[in-house]
Amino acid sequence: KAGFNLQKVNRHIKFPEVIDLAPFCTTKCKNVAEGNTKVLYSLYGVVEHSGTMRSGHYTAYVKMRAMNSHLSDLVLRGQSQASETEPVKGQWFHISDTHVQPVSVSKVLSSQAYLLFYERLL
Repeated sequence: KAGFNLQKVNRHIKFPEVIDLAPFCTTKCKNVAEGNTKVLYSLYGVVEHSGTMRSGHYTAYVKMRAMNSHLSDLVLRGQSQASETEPVKGQWFHISDTHVQPVSVSKVLSSQAYLLFYERLL
C-alpha cells in the first residue's frame, strides 16, 4: 500500500512586485517593440490561504488600478466615517469576507501567497 504524506507549505515564498518574463519567452512570443528587451508584468492581486489542506480561510490582496471602481465603492461604504478622499491608484487592500482595509505593499509582499495575479505592463 503506497501512501503519501501531503502537507501544506506554510513558509513565505518570495515573489516580486514587477517581474520580467523575457528570459522565459521565445522571440516570437515576446511581442515587444524593436529595441525593447523586457517583458514586464506587474502584480495586482494575491490570494492567501490560512489553515490546513483540509480547512481554512482564503483572503485576497488587490491593488487599486482604476478610480471609481467597485472596490473603491466597497471601501468607502465600509468605512465607519464618510470619507471625502478617494483611494489612490496603486493603493493595496486586504479583503477578508466583507472586511476591506488598506495595507502597504510590504504587507502584500510578505504574505503567504497561494495565487499571484500579474498584468502586462505596456
